[in-house]
Amino acid sequence: MSTPAPGVTELEAALAALDRIAERVAEGRASFNRNKDRQLALVFLWANVGSQLKQYCRRLDVPAGTEPFAGPIQMRDKLIYGSVRALDPEVVWDTCVLNGPELHELLTNIRSAL
Repeated sequence: MSTPAPGVTELEAALAALDRIAERVAEGRASFNRNKDRQLALVFLWANVGSQLKQYCRRLDVPAGTEPFAGPIQMRDKLIYGSVRALDPEVVWDTCVLNGPELHELLTNIRSAL
């Protein structure tokens, strides 16, 4: 049995979290707006995505702040070290809708190349 390439586990975990984000988004904006727990779940899923990408970069010796992962990692740091209750739900939703699919496609392409 072969060992997976370095970083594969982290990419797969980030993709799994992005899949969960897409599922929540598919339930609609009204569901998101009326449920604080759903909003926080999306925040924590994004923190997971950023954590996995941070670990991926460490495993492959990718310098901190390197694109294309700088944004998700910086967001993770803000989520982890800031007040999640102070987050603007509009920003959370927009991040899910605008950035989630694009990041999922990028990670899928990177994963396929390994």
